[in-house]
Amino acid sequence: MAQIKALPSRDFLKNLLAHVSEEELFSPKTTFVFPTRRAGLYFRHYLFEKRKAPGLLPRIISIADLTAELATLLDQRPLITRADQAWVLWEITREMPFFEKITQSFDHFFPWGLRLAEILDLFERELIDAKNIIYPPEEELPFEARLFASHLGDIQRAFRERLKEMQVITSGERIRTLAENIDRIPNFPGALHLVGFFVLTKAEQKIFKTWLNNGAMLWWRLEGQEFSEIYHELERAFGQKAEIISSEEKRPEFHFYEAPDVHHELRAVKERLPKEVKTPDDTLILLCVAGHLIPLLYELPEDMPVNITLGYPLFRTPLAQLFLLFAELRESFHQEEVYIPAYLKLIKHPYLKGLKFQGKEALCFFHELEKTLREHGSPYLSLEEIENLAENEDLSRFLSWFHREFLKPWFNLNTTQGLATALRKLVKECTRVRLPALAEDTPETLLEKAFLYAFETEILPSLEKVSFATQKLRPHTLFTFLKELLRNIRAPFEGEPLEGLQIMGLLETRLLSFKRIFVLDANEDYLPSVEEVNPLLPEGLKPILGLPPREREELIERHHFFALVRGAQKVHIFYQSAISGKGEALGKKLRSRYVERLIWEEEQRLKRLAPEKVTFIPLKFDPAVFSRKESILKGQAEKEAVEKILSGRKHGISPSLLNTYLLCPVMFYFKYILGLKPTEKIADFDAKELGEIVHTALEEYFRPYIQKLYLPREDNDPERLISYFQEFFRLKNLYTILGPERRFFVEETAIFRLKRYLEFLEIKFPQGFVILDLEKEYHKEFQGFKLGGKLDRLEKREEKTFVLDYKTGTFLKTLSANHLKEKLFQYDPPANFDAESFYEFQEMLPDLQLFLYLFIVDADNAAYLQLASGNKSYIEKPLFSDRITPEEAQEFMTFKFPRLLEFLLRHMIESDAFYAARDEKTCSFCDYSLACECARK
Repeated sequence: MAQIKALPSRDFLKNLLAHVSEEELFSPKTTFVFPTRRAGLYFRHYLFEKRKAPGLLPRIISIADLTAELATLLDQRPLITRADQAWVLWEITREMPFFEKITQSFDHFFPWGLRLAEILDLFERELIDAKNIIYPPEEELPFEARLFASHLGDIQRAFRERLKEMQVITSGERIRTLAENIDRIPNFPGALHLVGFFVLTKAEQKIFKTWLNNGAMLWWRLEGQEFSEIYHELERAFGQKAEIISSEEKRPEFHFYEAPDVHHELRAVKERLPKEVKTPDDTLILLCVAGHLIPLLYELPEDMPVNITLGYPLFRTPLAQLFLLFAELRESFHQEEVYIPAYLKLIKHPYLKGLKFQGKEALCFFHELEKTLREHGSPYLSLEEIENLAENEDLSRFLSWFHREFLKPWFNLNTTQGLATALRKLVKECTRVRLPALAEDTPETLLEKAFLYAFETEILPSLEKVSFATQKLRPHTLFTFLKELLRNIRAPFEGEPLEGLQIMGLLETRLLSFKRIFVLDANEDYLPSVEEVNPLLPEGLKPILGLPPREREELIERHHFFALVRGAQKVHIFYQSAISGKGEALGKKLRSRYVERLIWEEEQRLKRLAPEKVTFIPLKFDPAVFSRKESILKGQAEKEAVEKILSGRKHGISPSLLNTYLLCPVMFYFKYILGLKPTEKIADFDAKELGEIVHTALEEYFRPYIQKLYLPREDNDPERLISYFQEFFRLKNLYTILGPERRFFVEETAIFRLKRYLEFLEIKFPQGFVILDLEKEYHKEFQGFKLGGKLDRLEKREEKTFVLDYKTGTFLKTLSANHLKEKLFQYDPPANFDAESFYEFQEMLPDLQLFLYLFIVDADNAAYLQLASGNKSYIEKPLFSDRITPEEAQEFMTFKFPRLLEFLLRHMIESDAFYAARDEKTCSFCDYSLACECARK
């Protein structure tokens, strides 16, 4: 009788019951071994269904539990964690020659140690005694990988010896020990059934072969009507031929859906779910992207019982993100000061905002603190300086408590044990106020409780029980270790495993059969999944080492997927068509190669193309979401508000006010009508403040020459100008905000530009000029309105009066002579105030600052003084160039400009709406874009 038998994929476990004798099925001496615990649970459920009367059951166990149990009969050493393995490997390799660069500190070695430990574990499972690879393929390996490869044999031997000395063992060495000593293990008391195993390591093959020789039965699950190559390899390894008991299998009813995005995908799933789920093998939702679990739970009917057999990545949970924010703040800590943007991100986390202090929620204190910090503007402050900014005693006491209890412990961390203590306290305080919420079962609280379980059972022990728990490490290494834990540990969900709708990942479905299956996110990169590449083990090195290639992992996923879907009665497969990626990687998401194969099989069966097999889920959206308002309507109240603003300004209507309206009337509405102030940005460089310093320095420098002739070749005094700049720079907040390196470059750049400006004056104006006024306000009445402007400098050049406006940042172009002569000088403003009239006016006169200055002071010409220009010839470009005659300029300013100004003022008051800017660039730099319904995004 064949000892290897294969059953169809549909109802595999139920079929198994039919092919095992009653005597063995219900004997406590019989042992059934499964790849997963969940497969054993379902098998036990079918046993109860088959024989509902009380009675003895066989032993049902997972292969992991069985091998661990048997291995400890041979070697009782406890398992060593992966992090501890990295520590041991560091101790070993730092004693070896050529490793000095990598092993100079455990901080530097740690990530390499984790990857090396992974490779050594693979060696044990594949029964490989590593050898030093003297000539590794250099073109495929980084320096570290070549170095490790050339010493692999030495490292493995030394590693084994060190573990013996420490009386610990790795999981890979444990399974190898069992494989090499399997003959010493007593035979099972009764029948042994090995159920549903596919790919086996060399150690597992050796163990299974011994069991088969001793009379065990091995049951395979077909994914179609024929054996895969993996099964043929196992036949050769075991020296036995398998028997296909029955390959007759009905093809499931397949339905394929292309959805524009995950939300449409989930909505379509909800519409197709059964009203009631009566049995555990009724309906399965296969999630290919674990991160979509929470959105899925929100789409499911509230009264539907759900069992989640899916490890959710801890990295995605809110508490994990809180840990990372603390780590980010600690890593940005510099010279006893915290980075304020990182501090603000931290205090915005909802768990911290829910903290209680003296009966008040922390949210109130944090809101007040954020406003204070943004107004202060410093990107770096010490905790004491933050506390001193508090304007009231309550906030001061709260900050003292918050910093003492939460932040300061993180700034002194230097061991994993200390990190565990800080995390435990943080979690305790954050969850204390959430106890009432945790009593409810919402998607968020389910996730939170799963995280707390993993936190207590895996994260804290991993930090506290490692051999280097008290070893001093850099914060960066501590947080790298923490991030590795959060990435690799998955939060388990507790629930009734055999009740309700089942939600699983692919590997959790092994050997299970369902009537209905919903496959979500069946796109390439998700199905099959993308394996993280170990830089020490590229594909080119695997055959040299005797390790199986990456294709082996994909074979496993492919087998389990096709066995699962072919074992169902009805399968709904969803994939997304949304555009993803950036830059060169931008493109439409592709459906999985597995989906392509299933569609191809359908077409082969029908002997024709079958486009009707794919249902395209239409993109449904509220048109209002995508509609962009072109304007904000202006009622009588708004018109009166505009007139009041224009009439009531103490210093007159400024060029910046009019330019704001010219740029975007909607922006004018937010800024002047609503009086909204944009959020203060925390930055280590304030260009506006630097501009004020330069303005003040130039004012003081030229002040002695008011009403006097300034001759650049005689009067230029760069040292005096620079001394003024440095004096004012040191008095400003900007000086203390900037770090030493940034401060040096900012200062030297400004000094260079000021010196270059004096050189420009010497070349450009050898005859000199007379300074008439500096930083003086001028006003002029115009049709009942008061115009006003503060001129940076007014000077006399020969017989012409010039207005100069300093620009220390963005380069501003003046209108070209062609534009002035051919467009603006010929333009007559329209009689109405609609949108098109405004946009036409905006095109003709996009910037009126210099024109308004000329109009107010009755000067001859004006120019922006572009101190930041990279080219000397662009430092000063007059508004009216030599191609514009004085007569043409005079005529425009006397007759045409007043009419243009009148149109603009009347448009501001009388138009029916505040019209929006038509170019995306204006919106992208606008402070109000997030609040604006007219913004182009």
